[in-house]
Amino acid sequence: MKKTSTPKRPRFTHEHRTKLYLTYPKQLVREPLLCLLARRFDDLTFNIRGASVSEDIGIIAIELDGPDETIGRAIIWLREQGVTVEPIEKNVIE
Repeated sequence: MKKTSTPKRPRFTHEHRTKLYLTYPKQLVREPLLCLLARRFDDLTFNIRGASVSEDIGIIAIELDGPDETIGRAIIWLREQGVTVEPIEKNVIE
């Protein structure tokens, strides 16, 4: 008997892209928040476009790709952790 396979949906299908600055206060600089974000929201992908991290502050420019609802929940989660989340104006990191 010939086995027919079901076409798989590509894992990285994106509905929306959001560009953000994440600012970490001193007490969060060493926390693996992006790792936790990836585990918690597995239908999001993120791309780190730039970062500047010192002992006192961390500033990261990221792109989040995924469903609008999930992006919104991820932003809320980051803010609940103590991260300042701000949108990046168009063409700043392209």
